[in-house]
Amino acid sequence: MAEHGDPPVRREGYRVARDVPLHVLAVVIFGLLAWSGVVGLAQDVPALAVPSLIVGAAGAVRALSTVTGLLPAGGATRRVARGATLLAAVAALAAGLVLAPHGTDRGFVIAVSAVLAAALAAYAVLGEPVRRAADAS
Repeated sequence: MAEHGDPPVRREGYRVARDVPLHVLAVVIFGLLAWSGVVGLAQDVPALAVPSLIVGAAGAVRALSTVTGLLPAGGATRRVARGATLLAAVAALAAGLVLAPHGTDRGFVIAVSAVLAAALAAYAVLGEPVRRAADAS
Protein backbone atom coordinates (compact mmCIF):
# COMPACT_ATOMS: atom_id res chain seq x y z
CA MET A 1 0.00 0.00 0.00
CA ALA A 2 1.38 3.39 -0.98
CA GLU A 3 1.72 6.01 1.69
CA HIS A 4 0.12 9.43 1.35
CA GLY A 5 2.18 11.53 -1.05
CA ASP A 6 4.08 8.65 -2.66
CA PRO A 7 4.26 8.79 -6.45
CA PRO A 8 2.23 6.11 -8.25
CA VAL A 9 5.06 3.90 -9.47
CA ARG A 10 5.59 0.19 -9.57
CA ARG A 11 6.62 -1.37 -6.28
CA GLU A 12 9.86 -2.88 -7.65
CA GLY A 13 10.95 0.36 -9.31
CA TYR A 14 10.18 2.32 -6.17
CA ARG A 15 12.18 -0.10 -4.04
CA VAL A 16 15.17 0.08 -6.38
CA ALA A 17 14.98 3.88 -6.44
CA ARG A 18 15.00 3.91 -2.62
CA ASP A 19 18.03 1.60 -2.49
CA VAL A 20 20.22 3.66 -4.85
CA PRO A 21 21.33 6.24 -2.22
CA LEU A 22 22.34 3.43 0.13
CA HIS A 23 24.45 1.77 -2.55
CA VAL A 24 26.01 5.14 -3.43
CA LEU A 25 26.91 5.50 0.24
CA ALA A 26 28.43 2.00 0.10
CA VAL A 27 30.52 3.06 -2.93
CA VAL A 28 31.87 6.01 -0.94
CA ILE A 29 32.57 4.00 2.21
CA PHE A 30 34.25 1.09 0.42
CA GLY A 31 36.14 3.54 -1.80
CA LEU A 32 37.54 5.32 1.26
CA LEU A 33 38.48 1.96 2.71
CA ALA A 34 40.37 1.05 -0.49
CA TRP A 35 42.09 4.43 -0.44
CA SER A 36 43.20 3.89 3.17
CA GLY A 37 44.63 0.54 2.07
CA VAL A 38 46.67 2.22 -0.64
CA VAL A 39 47.92 4.82 1.84
CA GLY A 40 48.77 2.04 4.30
CA LEU A 41 50.84 0.28 1.65
CA ALA A 42 52.69 3.53 0.94
CA GLN A 43 53.43 3.89 4.66
CA ASP A 44 54.66 0.28 4.86
CA VAL A 45 51.85 -1.13 7.03
CA PRO A 46 50.82 -4.13 4.92
CA ALA A 47 49.17 -6.07 7.74
CA LEU A 48 46.32 -3.57 7.92
CA ALA A 49 46.59 -2.18 4.38
CA VAL A 50 46.11 -5.35 2.36
CA PRO A 51 42.82 -6.44 3.99
CA SER A 52 41.54 -2.84 3.74
CA LEU A 53 42.47 -2.70 0.08
CA ILE A 54 40.84 -6.05 -0.72
CA VAL A 55 37.62 -5.27 1.15
CA GLY A 56 37.45 -1.70 -0.15
CA ALA A 57 38.04 -2.59 -3.78
CA ALA A 58 35.65 -5.56 -3.79
CA GLY A 59 32.92 -3.65 -1.96
CA ALA A 60 33.26 -0.56 -4.15
CA VAL A 61 33.12 -2.58 -7.36
CA ARG A 62 30.11 -4.53 -6.12
CA ALA A 63 28.24 -1.41 -4.98
CA LEU A 64 29.14 0.50 -8.14
CA SER A 65 27.90 -2.33 -10.33
CA THR A 66 24.63 -2.32 -8.39
CA VAL A 67 24.22 1.46 -8.74
CA THR A 68 24.99 1.49 -12.46
CA GLY A 69 22.73 -1.47 -13.14
CA LEU A 70 25.44 -3.73 -14.53
CA LEU A 71 24.05 -6.61 -12.47
CA PRO A 72 20.64 -7.82 -13.64
CA ALA A 73 17.84 -8.06 -11.09
CA GLY A 74 18.20 -11.80 -10.70
CA GLY A 75 19.83 -14.85 -12.09
CA ALA A 76 23.24 -16.38 -12.24
CA THR A 77 25.16 -13.13 -12.73
CA ARG A 78 24.02 -11.76 -9.37
CA ARG A 79 24.82 -15.07 -7.65
CA VAL A 80 28.32 -15.06 -9.16
CA ALA A 81 28.82 -11.46 -7.98
CA ARG A 82 27.70 -12.41 -4.47
CA GLY A 83 30.06 -15.40 -4.48
CA ALA A 84 32.98 -13.31 -5.71
CA THR A 85 32.33 -10.75 -2.98
CA LEU A 86 32.21 -13.47 -0.33
CA LEU A 87 35.44 -14.93 -1.74
CA ALA A 88 37.07 -11.49 -1.44
CA ALA A 89 35.96 -11.36 2.21
CA VAL A 90 37.64 -14.73 2.85
CA ALA A 91 40.78 -13.53 1.03
CA ALA A 92 40.89 -10.37 3.18
CA LEU A 93 40.62 -12.42 6.35
CA ALA A 94 43.33 -14.80 5.15
CA ALA A 95 45.60 -11.88 4.27
CA GLY A 96 45.10 -10.42 7.72
CA LEU A 97 45.99 -13.74 9.33
CA VAL A 98 49.09 -14.24 7.19
CA LEU A 99 50.40 -10.67 7.43
CA ALA A 100 49.66 -10.12 11.13
CA PRO A 101 52.86 -9.28 12.99
CA HIS A 102 54.08 -11.33 15.92
CA GLY A 103 53.72 -9.78 19.33
CA THR A 104 51.10 -7.63 20.97
CA ASP A 105 49.67 -6.19 17.72
CA ARG A 106 48.81 -9.58 16.24
CA GLY A 107 45.39 -9.86 17.87
CA PHE A 108 44.47 -6.31 16.88
CA VAL A 109 45.38 -6.86 13.22
CA ILE A 110 43.46 -10.13 13.08
CA ALA A 111 40.42 -8.52 14.73
CA VAL A 112 40.43 -5.59 12.31
CA SER A 113 40.73 -7.97 9.35
CA ALA A 114 37.86 -10.08 10.70
CA VAL A 115 35.61 -7.04 11.16
CA LEU A 116 36.36 -5.78 7.64
CA ALA A 117 35.76 -9.23 6.15
CA ALA A 118 32.49 -9.54 8.08
CA ALA A 119 31.35 -6.13 6.83
CA LEU A 120 32.03 -7.13 3.23
CA ALA A 121 30.29 -10.48 3.68
CA ALA A 122 27.29 -8.75 5.24
CA TYR A 123 27.10 -6.34 2.31
CA ALA A 124 27.35 -9.23 -0.14
CA VAL A 125 24.39 -10.98 1.47
CA LEU A 126 22.27 -8.09 2.74
CA GLY A 127 22.99 -5.64 -0.08
CA GLU A 128 20.70 -7.48 -2.46
CA PRO A 129 17.50 -5.74 -3.50
CA VAL A 130 14.42 -7.07 -1.76
CA ARG A 131 12.06 -8.80 -4.15
CA ARG A 132 8.42 -8.69 -3.14
CA ALA A 133 5.27 -10.05 -4.64
CA ALA A 134 3.34 -7.55 -6.78
CA ASP A 135 0.30 -7.50 -4.49
CA ALA A 136 2.20 -7.48 -1.18
CA SER A 137 2.06 -4.26 0.76
